[in-house]
Amino acid sequence: MAHRTSRETETGPVAGGKPAPTAASAEHPARPHSESDAGPVDTTPAAQVRRFAPLWPLVLGLAFGRAGLIVASYGSYTSTDEGIFTDGAMLVALSILAVFFVLFLIRKRTLSKSSVRATMRVCVALEAFTLAALAYLDVRGINEPAIRFGLSVLCTLVASGAIYYWLRRARGTSTTAAAVFVFSTLIVSEVEIYLCTLMPIAAGNLIACVLVLAQYPCMRWARKRLQPHDIVSPTQRNDYFGFAKTMLQSKQFLTATALGIGCLSIVIGLLRGYPDGLSIAFQPATRIAYGLLTVIISVALIALVLKRREHVLTVGIFVIMELLACFALIAYAAFPEMLDIGAVFTTTLNALMVAFTWYVIIAFMSHGWRDPYYYAIAGWLVWLGCRAVARVALLEVSGLSMNDLLTGALMGAMVVVSTQVIFVQFLNIARHGAQEEQQEARRQQGMLTKIMGLDEHESLASVRQAAMRHNAEEMGRQFLLSEREVEVLTLYALGYTQKRVAEELFITPGTAHAHIKRIYAKTGLHSRQEVLDYLEQYAS
Repeated sequence: MAHRTSRETETGPVAGGKPAPTAASAEHPARPHSESDAGPVDTTPAAQVRRFAPLWPLVLGLAFGRAGLIVASYGSYTSTDEGIFTDGAMLVALSILAVFFVLFLIRKRTLSKSSVRATMRVCVALEAFTLAALAYLDVRGINEPAIRFGLSVLCTLVASGAIYYWLRRARGTSTTAAAVFVFSTLIVSEVEIYLCTLMPIAAGNLIACVLVLAQYPCMRWARKRLQPHDIVSPTQRNDYFGFAKTMLQSKQFLTATALGIGCLSIVIGLLRGYPDGLSIAFQPATRIAYGLLTVIISVALIALVLKRREHVLTVGIFVIMELLACFALIAYAAFPEMLDIGAVFTTTLNALMVAFTWYVIIAFMSHGWRDPYYYAIAGWLVWLGCRAVARVALLEVSGLSMNDLLTGALMGAMVVVSTQVIFVQFLNIARHGAQEEQQEARRQQGMLTKIMGLDEHESLASVRQAAMRHNAEEMGRQFLLSEREVEVLTLYALGYTQKRVAEELFITPGTAHAHIKRIYAKTGLHSRQEVLDYLEQYAS
């Protein structure tokens, strides 16, 4: 801060020479960032609905974008997938996205807001075009596989870009808000997709086209509402967003999650084409069962998160997904003539993995220093890349060997591997909680962590930041600073400008300036140097 801020209230020195808290803390209350700052909070269902109402434009926008993709490239989930038109098209789209991933990796720059919005507008227009084109082909009775495949590739690519935009808008939010966002979106999109199955194919494509175009007003609506990172809601310590305060554990945790997602995605790819690589068609009853099961589990997860149950979106979500994989395998074996029963669990598992991957991508975007699209593409490459490769490989290999037992054993083995990868890493993270062990683990990080964009950056040196955070928390307890003020104080003491503080915390420069003024008023200090001197003398 270039200028000094005068005290709001003068107070004399206290014992030990420490500045005393001033009356300014009562005169200038900080905007609460979490429930701990805001005090007792109404947790009734009506209050929860009001609290998360600002998420509606994001929920609808993301749901519209996903519905367009599923209707166009996945046949509205009237079957587990559309075979080569689904995962084959996904592999082509991922190869294009991988090019952008490498560019983000090399250039280490972030896109401007104007570029992000322009890209989003183009993606929405092209996604709507693909749906309109597919409707035209259906009406005219044109069945050209090459054209359909090309439209599927285009839709997969641009719909992914639209989805990234909505995930990007949610970065910096809390555990609770992110969970409500992704699972509410999953529920809304499942209803939209199911309604499209009740119509003729051409009509369903046209309805999905209209829904995709509805993302435009959602963009305007979202900019006028309270932003997700400003919603007052808790972040759990033992969850992805809670690890933001300990950067090393965040890296280990998210890297382990990516490995677990990759292993489980291979299982999903194999389950979707069990046993011979062909799509499994739903009957009306099983199609409804899949949708209802997805909605019920999503509602239950939201309710558990709102009740602040720990480990719901860490251990809990993986247990649910692995159980669904096991139920699918059992159903396939028990009802070999009615594979759609097993497909109910398979497609529900796939849908939950979609929402969970969105959730993890938001965590990456919030904790990492690279461009948000970098983390979104990385999530797609891990989750959808592993699934698509397994699905296409099964389609190719099934003609050589029709050994159902081997296929089932392979999927069971991958479920076990994914379980071991996740839970062993969770135990390791808990075991290495001490500062010395954290520093040793940091020196042993491998290339995967660096590629994922969670490697050390010069402005976020984790050891120095952890120490400064500890000192700022001590100072916060002494002067009754809010949690948000402690965050601002940490970055400000590290030498960040007000603009950089605002960027890191997803607030405006004016809000950052106001927080710094309140810190000065509460502590009786007047400059950054005085803050540093106090931290060194009294808070270390």
